[in-house]
Amino acid sequence: TLNLLTADGVRTVVAKLTAAMGGTKVTSLVVYPEYAIAEAPVDGHPKLYDRYMYRGGDVAVKDGPGGTVINGDVPVDLDDYDFDAVPTLLAKAKKTLNIPRPTARYLVVDPPSTVFDDPATMSVYLSDDYGSAYLEADVHGKVIESHPRDDS
Repeated sequence: TLNLLTADGVRTVVAKLTAAMGGTKVTSLVVYPEYAIAEAPVDGHPKLYDRYMYRGGDVAVKDGPGGTVINGDVPVDLDDYDFDAVPTLLAKAKKTLNIPRPTARYLVVDPPSTVFDDPATMSVYLSDDYGSAYLEADVHGKVIESHPRDDS
């Protein structure tokens, strides 16, 4: 069974997407256990991005034009992230987010924003039929915010 939410899995995703995109800059990356979706800036058009998909195997593919970058979002370099932290973040999420039997898990790589003065982050999400919760970490994997589900 394919599981891209491991350190090796995310590194594979990044390598395959980098080859397809022609670089390591993205405006977004979401990694699920079975596939990943990236948004990468269009060369010569800093406000536009293309979408790329990876579903395992040897190659990632361009999935079409994506749209316009949200004002203030700055492309981030995937090489700046410590993806070895992903398994630890997922383990912390399972212990602390109050979602005992998640039906979905995923990683989100977010670029910095000049509008909100937000740094680049990565977050792990867990969800089930009743909603989702997440841990937000810096690019090194240090948790900076926790948003557990409150079901009291």
